[in-house]
Amino acid sequence: MERSLFQKIALTLALLLLAACATGAIMTRSDFDNIQIGTPVSEVVQKYGDPVKVKDNKNGTESYEYIERLPIGEQTVQENNYYIIVRDGKVVGKRYNEELPPSYDELYEEDPNAVIN
Repeated sequence: MERSLFQKIALTLALLLLAACATGAIMTRSDFDNIQIGTPVSEVVQKYGDPVKVKDNKNGTESYEYIERLPIGEQTVQENNYYIIVRDGKVVGKRYNEELPPSYDELYEEDPNAVIN
């Protein structure tokens, strides 16, 4: 009986840990393109989860930020930041940024493959 209770507690803790690691909103470019101006922001949050960040803008709007990371193996090769602009609970605008990692020449001061004469 005692071992069974311990196993249940351990399993519950493991599931909670996994759930904590799995949080985070996922949105793709296609999802972003399908969000229409005038959509209630509650629908966006219900479908894509809580944004990574909500920022209050000076003009009275809010920016909801979602991030999409495109990996190859363990390395992120592209990051897309999607911004949903909200006023009075409805989407009034949207924009996005694409970020690529620096090119090979920008990572190294000298070319490590250069042949020295």
